[in-house]
Amino acid sequence: MLETLGQYAEAKFGSPHFFQLTPEVLLLVWDPAHQVNAAPRLVEQGGLAFGSIASVRLARLDGGSRVVWAVTLKEKARLSLKLSAGAVGAEATLAVDATRPGPPADAFAITNGLSQAACAVFVTTFLSAWSGMFRLGRSRSFVNFARELLRSVNDTPPVVEAVASIGSVRLLETLINSDSTEIKTAVLIGDAGVVRLDSAVCNTPYNSGKSRLFLGTVDTPQTPANAFLVLSGNWGLAIRRLATDNVKRTVGQWWAANSRKLPEVRDYLVADVGTKSDEARAAIRDLQVNDPLPARRHGVLSEAGSFCAVETAVACETGVLVGGWLRDPGHVYRGIDILAGSSAPVPLKLHTFDGVLPETQGGYAIRRFVAFAPVGRVLQHNLQPRFEVRLASGEREVLVPPPQPGDIPGIRAKALSVVTPRHAGDDVLSGCLSPVLADVQSRFRQSVGTPSEVRFGKPLAEPTVSIVIPLYKVFEFIKAQLAAFAADSWLAGNAEVIYVLDSPEQVTHVEDLLAGFHLLYGLPVRLVVMERNGGYALACNAGAEAARGRYLAMINSDVVPVEAGWLEQLCASLMMDEQVAAVGGKLLYADNAIQHAGLKFIQDDKGRWFNHHYFKGFPRQFPEASSSREVPGVTGACLVLSKADFKAVEGFTTDFIVGDYEDSDLCLKLRKLNRKIYYLGDVELYHFERVSIRKNEDYTRGVASQYNRWLHQSRWQDDIIALMEAAEQREKGLSA
Repeated sequence: MLETLGQYAEAKFGSPHFFQLTPEVLLLVWDPAHQVNAAPRLVEQGGLAFGSIASVRLARLDGGSRVVWAVTLKEKARLSLKLSAGAVGAEATLAVDATRPGPPADAFAITNGLSQAACAVFVTTFLSAWSGMFRLGRSRSFVNFARELLRSVNDTPPVVEAVASIGSVRLLETLINSDSTEIKTAVLIGDAGVVRLDSAVCNTPYNSGKSRLFLGTVDTPQTPANAFLVLSGNWGLAIRRLATDNVKRTVGQWWAANSRKLPEVRDYLVADVGTKSDEARAAIRDLQVNDPLPARRHGVLSEAGSFCAVETAVACETGVLVGGWLRDPGHVYRGIDILAGSSAPVPLKLHTFDGVLPETQGGYAIRRFVAFAPVGRVLQHNLQPRFEVRLASGEREVLVPPPQPGDIPGIRAKALSVVTPRHAGDDVLSGCLSPVLADVQSRFRQSVGTPSEVRFGKPLAEPTVSIVIPLYKVFEFIKAQLAAFAADSWLAGNAEVIYVLDSPEQVTHVEDLLAGFHLLYGLPVRLVVMERNGGYALACNAGAEAARGRYLAMINSDVVPVEAGWLEQLCASLMMDEQVAAVGGKLLYADNAIQHAGLKFIQDDKGRWFNHHYFKGFPRQFPEASSSREVPGVTGACLVLSKADFKAVEGFTTDFIVGDYEDSDLCLKLRKLNRKIYYLGDVELYHFERVSIRKNEDYTRGVASQYNRWLHQSRWQDDIIALMEAAEQREKGLSA
């Protein structure tokens, strides 16, 4: 039903009338003598065809019916129309001269004498169905008629307020009747035409159920002027006049000044408004950070008491990673559910393991837990998803975690800390961590931005090979590295040196270093600066993209060649055998023990595959390590390949965390091209291993390495097994 009925103009349609709605659309209105219970018909007796036609039957207050047609014509002509309403004798004719403009449509006349329900039906049909069917949304005459139509059924509508804006997204708020539980259509009509509100709205009980609070969003470049909001459902119709005094407020300002901080409103802002744009996502994140929910745990922490807390709730596109702990000596807990918007609570499948609280919290034995809730995107931008713990008594208690990080590095670090390395088994990695880490890493890649470049000296016109060296916070080896490069005449005449700075906040310091070393050694150097830290793979790929050489030499920043000629030998092995896709040399520790003589894969007692180096820790001159041979792979600390092959396999895979397993992954991708990987035993370089990666806090948590190992194995296990079987056969043949 309508909330308020206005005063109607007197009009009678016992004989059909026609009106000009727009230059293309006619309205025909007729009150048949009998009540209409069948579909009405309209035909042109001269045989002319309509372009489009639609009709609606409406109940009058006197018990009769009113039929309204909307029609377009294929050509402007004089029409002889026959109208019928299904009952015997319920027919009429109407002559229309469509070559000349007809009388303008009179909204007050058309709604005169209609029941409240009929007015609701006509308004809804007109704004929702006919505006789209006849493409009327932007017609000025249609908009003017529509506003008159709304005034004819409610001449004093309440206000809907545009309470805030995020870019072009306007947040609308109003109160509606308590029985208006389901919103089927929500349309805003103003000077710019008809605009439908986004399908997701908040319509929640308010004021102890005496009314409902409605919130919705509409995306319009300009603030709507002279606008009305029309809401409809099975309950009827609600018309609101739009007020825009506060439309320029931010969502944060509106929220801070608003007393209606209901959980449903917060959930709507996070789950729906926060998805509208990058601006909206940032605004809703700031709202959650600036006004967090109080953390809620259950129970009393004591020797005999039960206690439960959710500490981690990291949301992504597919669900939520959950971590926490409980102490339950009385066996009062039956499970934990996550509250996923309007859906029913979703039970968590907990992976549990033993733990102990710090002495400051009593030192009690506890059960830590981790789970993944596959609830989709509904909580994707929620920094504090809510939970319920189920008790043996049948009661439920709400749990609220502390605010979660809103920035991508913080989210990744939080996810990596949800479980200890000792308990990060494959079931936890695959079932709990992988969905979130994959999503976070994808978002992380997109946030890295575009690199810039600084040059020192005049670069070679046509380099044969490009040396790509990622830098991250460790620069003490640059001087020794460049000194060795400059002393190598073949390298100086054929190679360009490209450093890729993956800690861009240190760019000034690195520029000063490279400028000084260029003056000292005379070697041209290019510096590619990442817009933000992206990790090993992204940095190497950025350097490869900038490279101009036929070959790429991927070298770590802590690798220094023992003597000149190393790069010439590695490149020559590629030139001499087209079946060789990548080559590497012998890497030594500072004490001359072998760090790498080719890369292979080993399996532990649990069936997990790890990267390993041949003859690691053996003496430098160990005979077998000095022989060149085919190997399963070579380390990315010194790996040379053609730029064409690098591009063919799309470079280093970028979904490993921080930096690990990318080199073996690259070698396995190259082998998919039916190519070989070779190790040259007489090419030696020092490698001061993993100095820079230890600077990365995420990696030192340990779980990142285990996740990378699991991800690598899940992709390559069958290939690894076949490759190692072939390698063992080759080794047996060499030793025979």
